Amino acid sequence: MSARRDAALTVLRRLGLEGDGADAAETRLEPLLDGPDAVALVEALGEVGGAGAARVLARRASGDARGPLRKTLRRALFRLQQRGVPVPADEVQPVRRPVGGPDLEGLVSAFDGNGDRLIWLARPQAGGGTLLLAAEVNEPEGLRDVRLGEVSRKELRVLRERVQKQSGMRLVSAPWDVLDALIVEGHERAGGHDRSRDYLRLRPDLVHVAPIAAAEPRSALAPVPSDDECPGLLAGSADLLTLPELRTWWPRPDAAAPFVEEISALRDSPIVLNRMQQEERLQAVLARAVAALYPPQVVARRLEGTAYVLAETGRVTAARTALAAAAALRAGGDAGEVPLLRALVQQGLGTILASEQERRQEERRGSLVLTPGEALTDPASSRHGRTRG
Repeated sequence: MSARRDAALTVLRRLGLEGDGADAAETRLEPLLDGPDAVALVEALGEVGGAGAARVLARRASGDARGPLRKTLRRALFRLQQRGVPVPADEVQPVRRPVGGPDLEGLVSAFDGNGDRLIWLARPQAGGGTLLLAAEVNEPEGLRDVRLGEVSRKELRVLRERVQKQSGMRLVSAPWDVLDALIVEGHERAGGHDRSRDYLRLRPDLVHVAPIAAAEPRSALAPVPSDDECPGLLAGSADLLTLPELRTWWPRPDAAAPFVEEISALRDSPIVLNRMQQEERLQAVLARAVAALYPPQVVARRLEGTAYVLAETGRVTAARTALAAAAALRAGGDAGEVPLLRALVQQGLGTILASEQERRQEERRGSLVLTPGEALTDPASSRHGRTRG
């Protein structure tokens, strides 16, 4: 169970709502939303609420809710949609029209394997140039770099093409206020003390309205998968690894090294294990590797952000598959049961292990001594019933 889900259940129990609150009667929720615990309740329902809760929250969000409660309602409805809970479309729109700067253009990339993505905000100038703010934001560490400068429209187009050619990261249009909120969030996470990461110092040159609540952009082209659709989409999530956006998502060798060493030690162990025992120990190592290398909530958000780019570039099924995988991770299940993450770890560690074994074999070439693992797998030794040494 995730910490967020556990905290949500604690709030619901404190407010006298049985079970996990997913099926709480709407008539019981309504009066609680008028009380002093309204914000805490809305946050909890965003984590564990069901269709009934979504209807109640949507009505409140489209009503006269103001201040922190309204922002919390919007966040909770977005979380419910991420989890596949149907939210009334006529009461909460997926993408709202930005206000306070209709001439501001927003561009965003997918996440790379390090959790970095690019966010650009471009504002045409009266003299013909374009004021461009380029930010690099990491999930979960926050804003890494932000720059503001003036370029021509031609230079902006060339820059966009160069980014795609050099890094493979496509920049797609997105509501500027959604992207502005993500940079503000990144600024707060990073601390904002370094001038190279001080977005709030540069922001007044572009935006003169308060930021909205931070949330990943959602594409109207890729509806959030329903509960019935998620299992099928999730089962095929390993196919996402064929996409260029995920080509850098493989485990980093330095982070994977402890698990590669464990697998190597398991294979070289002098203790003879049958195939079932070996498989059990290997799966235990892989399960720990998935949890350590791909933190569920972090990866879920990276998948949500990447899903937007996939949808906006015409790959709707892939986008919805990414959203289904993100929903499974948000729900607090076993990350090792998500085929995408399992494939990343198995194939990634396998590649690193094969490279390491090749290096070791090269070093040992000409040696008269076989390790126990080599002795058990060496064809000549098995055939002649002997080992060298």
